[in-house]
Amino acid sequence: MKLRGKSLGKPWKDLSVRGPMTEAPQQRGLTLIEMAIVLVVLGIVLGMTLPLLSELSRHRHFRSTQRDLDEIREALVGYAGIHGRLPLADTNGDGMGDAGQVTGSLPFLELGVPAVDAWRNSYHYDVNQALTTTGSLSALCAALSSLGSSALPQLAFSQGGTSSAQALVVISKGENSALDGGNGDGDRIYESHTPTGNFDDLSFGLNPNTLYSRLSCSGTGGGGACASYTVVNRRPVDIYARGGGYALCTQVPGNGAGSFLVFSGQSVSVYGNLNQCQNDVNPSIIAYPQCASADADSDCQVRWTNTGLAEE
Repeated sequence: MKLRGKSLGKPWKDLSVRGPMTEAPQQRGLTLIEMAIVLVVLGIVLGMTLPLLSELSRHRHFRSTQRDLDEIREALVGYAGIHGRLPLADTNGDGMGDAGQVTGSLPFLELGVPAVDAWRNSYHYDVNQALTTTGSLSALCAALSSLGSSALPQLAFSQGGTSSAQALVVISKGENSALDGGNGDGDRIYESHTPTGNFDDLSFGLNPNTLYSRLSCSGTGGGGACASYTVVNRRPVDIYARGGGYALCTQVPGNGAGSFLVFSGQSVSVYGNLNQCQNDVNPSIIAYPQCASADADSDCQVRWTNTGLAEE
């Protein structure tokens, strides 16, 4: 029915058709659910991944520190061969051994090795006092052969196990930055074993017999073939040795104050300064046969002079 040309009723509207305003709440609800699912999945993935990453990082730190310990061991053997003694402990943090100190930090600067382990802790160092006062290889060998079973420091290779005398002990405090178990009680008797929940120290000991053998002490007395030759630096300046038993550039004091070892089947490169050594510039190669030819009195010792090798 129309009145004056207008409809009396309202146009009919199909309520089954939803407009944009009626769809919006449903779209927002689905988006929140999807986000919640994503967050849950991410949480699960992170929960599984983070412990794995932490364990991988810990394993990498252990391997790095173990490599450093191997390097430190070789540096100590090389130092003993050159100086005829073992270095003293560092107690003031300058990286050099301090007079009369046998327990403290590793004298890293004196040895030319890393100052800290992978956890940024200094290495603990303990050395037998009698082995720090000798001044020649023969005197050091004699001191090594006379160390008794009760000499300190000592090292046990199991928790509560029997300990044995060592020339020296080096310890990394591990992730917890503390000397664990019997390593921290100050009695100079240490332990080294598989890490556990409350023990993560990494360490090594150098027992007298091992060091005696590494220094070829049985070949220092003369007569017959020498297992190694002691080359005394008689030049008026310090030199640097690398190769053979010296993995790093090792300073050898001049005027007879220092020496280095050349073992059978090996050769050592000698340089005039540290920069030449590090860049392998102008080396003088000293081989075992050359030492044997120069050793006229068969005492297994020769000298390095401005003109070359000569009898010592």
